[in-house]
Amino acid sequence: MLTITHTHEAGTLILGTRKGDGTAPILKGEGWRWGRSITAWYVPLSRDRLPKDHLITATAAALEAAGFEVALQIDRTTRSTAEVEAAKAERQDARVAALEAKADRKHDAAAQAWERADRAAEKIPPGGEPIKVGHHSEQRHRNAIDQAHAAMGRAVVADADAAEATRRAEAASHTTGARYAPVTVANRIDKLARDIRRVERRITEPYYDREHGYRPLTAEEEARTTCNRATR
Repeated sequence: MLTITHTHEAGTLILGTRKGDGTAPILKGEGWRWGRSITAWYVPLSRDRLPKDHLITATAAALEAAGFEVALQIDRTTRSTAEVEAAKAERQDARVAALEAKADRKHDAAAQAWERADRAAEKIPPGGEPIKVGHHSEQRHRNAIDQAHAAMGRAVVADADAAEATRRAEAASHTTGARYAPVTVANRIDKLARDIRRVERRITEPYYDREHGYRPLTAEEEARTTCNRATR
């Protein structure tokens, strides 16, 4: 039994899937993604929103056509804006902490890689001594150079990984502050106001004229529109 659930807090999830059971190709095809942190398939951008009924219905139909039994548990209850914003801030704080911990691990790994590179370099004969071709030390000398080169490459890659992890952690730490910055909030309010005005125009000015944009219907146009609706 597979169960598709939706809550405003958790979004749209599907429970009961197992690795290799054949559900993955179907869910991918319907736009679902696998969440490693929650170990479940989810619908992107479904948290803190009403359920996408068309997607849920299409997914259930595709799974049932493949022989799966599917149940739906859809909760349309919404949370308050304050609760949604508090949850977003909490998730962002957790993400920042996780990225910072990852950056610390990457820096420790880089430091260890450089230590190994230094130890490998110490095995190379000092003073730039050339390889003595044909001498019993030739192979040992070549191996030391190869090992030092490989260790140096790994250290450079580890250093780059650590720098990228630090960059991501720093970027994430500024996200919450940027979201609630006065300018950002003001821009968001302006956008919402424009959206409201656009909807109001569509309600109060239902006719779109290519030359003048939305405008009220004339008496003749209103009568014709009413007549057309009556004959449908």
